[in-house]
Amino acid sequence: MEGEEIVNIQKLFEMQKELDERIIREHGLEGQDLLPNTVLALQVEIAELANEWRGFKHWSHRQTPEVETEVCDYCGEDVDYTRPSPFLANAGASMCKACWDMTQTEYAASNGEYIPDFEDYPHFVKKVPYKMLMEYVDCLHFFLSVARQIKYPLDDLIHLHAENLEEGPLVYVFIELLQHVGWLALHIHPEVRKRAFEFAFVGFVNLGKRLGFSPEQIEQAYLEKNQINHERQSTGY
Repeated sequence: MEGEEIVNIQKLFEMQKELDERIIREHGLEGQDLLPNTVLALQVEIAELANEWRGFKHWSHRQTPEVETEVCDYCGEDVDYTRPSPFLANAGASMCKACWDMTQTEYAASNGEYIPDFEDYPHFVKKVPYKMLMEYVDCLHFFLSVARQIKYPLDDLIHLHAENLEEGPLVYVFIELLQHVGWLALHIHPEVRKRAFEFAFVGFVNLGKRLGFSPEQIEQAYLEKNQINHERQSTGY
């Protein structure tokens, strides 16, 4: 499970250590075993991450994470993505995928004109689901806190990630991740706890990759949230 560093874990670990020590000092928590609380907090954050992912919500019409929306100039709907209209007469107008697909099917078929697929566009860029990314780094905060509390070696943590992405439905990745995290509080033997952490953290890294987050996005989001967490301590959150 070793390999190249995915983010600057050492930098983030030290930042998390500073935040944790501040919380312990300002809340008078010296000498207390905070691992059960931290493990439960991590499980809650994983659940909140799943809630933003939405892929398990078979009862909902939306099973994709929320991104910044745009307005389609043709149907007037708020949508996740638009692209420029294919019609020269409507230059500058934006068209959503539903309108684009209808145009591709009906207009192109009747006129014999080739219209590419919606995402076949040089400037089409996948948006970052910001809320989901922030939930992911909330999880990372608690993973780093757990690593510190169980005294997991930083040198090992730096190189701890999956060499190959785990396949299969993401819903099972979430379920297994929650299970492995739970073991961190239920097993007291150091080696068992260390092994549980490795399984959990590798699964977490794998999840981030499958959600489409880059190391740069994760690190920047962590820095933003770490600053927010310090501000919360200063304002009596």
